[in-house]
Amino acid sequence: MLPGEGAGDTARRDTERRARGLGGGAAEAMLDLLPEHVNRFRFSDHVITYCNASWASLFDITPAQAVGTALDAYLSPSELEGLHSQLSRLGPDRPMLVDVVPRARPGEVLRWIEWADRYLHCDDEPEVLSIGRDVTSQYLAEQRLVESEARYRELADKSSDIVWRISREPVVRFDYVSPSVEHILGVTADEMIDDFELLDRITDGQVVELIGAAVRGEPMPSRVDIRFRRADGSTVIGETSIRPVHGGVQGVTRDVTELRRLQAATAELAVRDPLTGLGNRRCFHTVLDAELERAASSGDAVAVAFLDLDGMKRVNDRFGHRTGDLVLQEAANRLRAIVPDLDRIARLGGDEFAIVYDPTLDESAGLVERLDTALGEPMVLGPDVSIVCRASIGHATTCEVGREPVDLLAAADEAMYAVKRARRAAADRSG
Repeated sequence: MLPGEGAGDTARRDTERRARGLGGGAAEAMLDLLPEHVNRFRFSDHVITYCNASWASLFDITPAQAVGTALDAYLSPSELEGLHSQLSRLGPDRPMLVDVVPRARPGEVLRWIEWADRYLHCDDEPEVLSIGRDVTSQYLAEQRLVESEARYRELADKSSDIVWRISREPVVRFDYVSPSVEHILGVTADEMIDDFELLDRITDGQVVELIGAAVRGEPMPSRVDIRFRRADGSTVIGETSIRPVHGGVQGVTRDVTELRRLQAATAELAVRDPLTGLGNRRCFHTVLDAELERAASSGDAVAVAFLDLDGMKRVNDRFGHRTGDLVLQEAANRLRAIVPDLDRIARLGGDEFAIVYDPTLDESAGLVERLDTALGEPMVLGPDVSIVCRASIGHATTCEVGREPVDLLAAADEAMYAVKRARRAAADRSG
């Protein structure tokens, strides 16, 4: 096989080589065994000077009956059109041509033949060697592909999702983008196809790398969220499925911006206290477990501070639960001011709060005292409402009770109640 030559080209070249020097019975017998349809005719009047058995069988005649007759009499209108087109371009300067249009045989709508013609210099006058190859299966496959492509485009054009395809050859580019891209991203399909640089609208560099890997034929996740920048500067989250296709990749992008926002809000509600915005009990245990696991490998200490607001029942009874909620919210704000990492603070329920911290850090020095001071300041909740609602605070560290979360919480809780009992005893003595 010559460089750049396909299997069909090789077969045709071999057949042509054998047919050039016809004149011996052995050569004719050999050509009669070939599946290709071979004939040879004069350039001027198209009179057949040779054909093999395969060519003659197309017309239910013998090679002897064909020789000496005009080729035109055997051809369908489509084949005549192809013949005249070929001969108009064939000559000494262009001795080889392939008719790229498969031609159907008369009365055989399910059979197509591709013809190749070579101009031959002969002693008397030029002749043409014509070789036909049955390409029915290839032609039907291509037709099915065309029909499939038409159906695909019809469905894709009507889709509310962005259906797109990127081809690798001759250059990497979009070769199809559905019209829905204009509604979702604010650019037209033609703009996307004409300007591949519009991929710069993807705001996540890792996703751009993933798409590049897919174009190169490398594996990638079948589904991924991609953040796009709309023409107006806003962000769209597109859930995108990508699969390899012949010569490139194909994808479908669905706008899930509102869905992802709803999911994020739902997930946030699952771990956040709706009144204060702090983590809830579930969030607290997740953070505490993660900190204990980290500390187990690093050897660091972990501490828990347990807080209970004193006198919340009196606040609710005197001012009502609305004011009680304001007290809880103000307490949460004061905790945030001292412990800026929101995930480390949680409202466990009622008027109980907890904080996870590293007691060895500089910012943790005197933490309990600072919390006590902050929560002991009056809370001005209205023109005539100023409330002091101190907190009883207890704390425990893994250095004292070990790394079991249950033991750590129990020790902090017990320390908190010890502070509460001591304050009550002091109040009783002073009262």
